[in-house]
Amino acid sequence: MTAPAKNAGVDLRIDGRGGVDLGGGEEARRAFRDTLGHFATGVTCMTTLSPTGGPVGITVSSFNSLSLDPPLILWSIAKVAATFAGFQVGDRFAVNVLSSDQEHLANKFAQAGGDKFGGVDIYVGLNGVPLIAGCVAYFECTAEARYPGGDHDIIVGRVWRIFNIGKTPLLFHGGALRTFG
Repeated sequence: MTAPAKNAGVDLRIDGRGGVDLGGGEEARRAFRDTLGHFATGVTCMTTLSPTGGPVGITVSSFNSLSLDPPLILWSIAKVAATFAGFQVGDRFAVNVLSSDQEHLANKFAQAGGDKFGGVDIYVGLNGVPLIAGCVAYFECTAEARYPGGDHDIIVGRVWRIFNIGKTPLLFHGGALRTFG
């Protein structure tokens, strides 16, 4: 087998479309974001307690499984997020997987500031971490590690307890919240 030519694939077209060089400016960044949006994800709210004991929460769609043994998950938080300083290594937190009827909560927890927990029914989880009532599933975790990742930090969580309620999940696809159907 011979090695591919140095410029092999440079002018590649797939289904009539050329690739986008991500070394460009704002247009390339927008194309990257739009392309990432074609991968459907679930929608979660990460919740924890502030150093003063108040509830903290943020909407996140960058949630993934990492390991079965030990049970680990990962997610990322934007460096510009108001809650960026939260979720430090050793902190307890919960992953609340939102159900198809919780779009209003996804929007509420995505906003900066305000009383995110006002009018929201919660359960009190391990170490007092709030669990949002009505979700599809819950993962109660401890932050095991936090790594820089460009304009985000990647948080690895050790899962201690789960609840699988079995409802229909809320999805994020193409820049919008969606449901099955």
